[in-house]
Amino acid sequence: MAAQQRTSGIFARTQALVDRVVSPDTRGRFYSNVGTFSHEQPLLATFLFIQLILSFTPLALFISFTIGTLLLSLITALVFSLFWIGVALLVLVPTLFITVSLGIAVWIWAVTSFLVARWVYNVVPINVKGKAEMGLPNGKKVVVNKRDGWTDTGEVKGEVVDGH
Repeated sequence: MAAQQRTSGIFARTQALVDRVVSPDTRGRFYSNVGTFSHEQPLLATFLFIQLILSFTPLALFISFTIGTLLLSLITALVFSLFWIGVALLVLVPTLFITVSLGIAVWIWAVTSFLVARWVYNVVPINVKGKAEMGLPNGKKVVVNKRDGWTDTGEVKGEVVDGH
């Protein structure tokens, strides 16, 4: 009894799937056309039926072979691709570590240079001609030597020396 219920359940699911793919009206017209054709042309209908029955097995085997080959090649390509992507990641991660470290170092250098330049700009007098000396809080002094040249910028040299 349970086997019969399972079988009827499987049949109902299969029928619902077939109904979604091919509507019952279209299927009924096809069965009716095949029946009419086999009554009108019995010799040709039996010939086509025998050809269909005998050719079904090789066609089914060929289709299953084709699908299997495609699946195998897709799985192989996926595994091959994942392997080489993993190898590339083994190169990418250390490279990114190095480039990020260099980027942080360059950024720290740039910010530090900016802060030092701003501090020097605030400490050193702006309008200097010739040689100017200025004492720093740590006992050292800044010596700036500006020579006017024939360009707008001239030449400026500066250095920090001991105050003694």
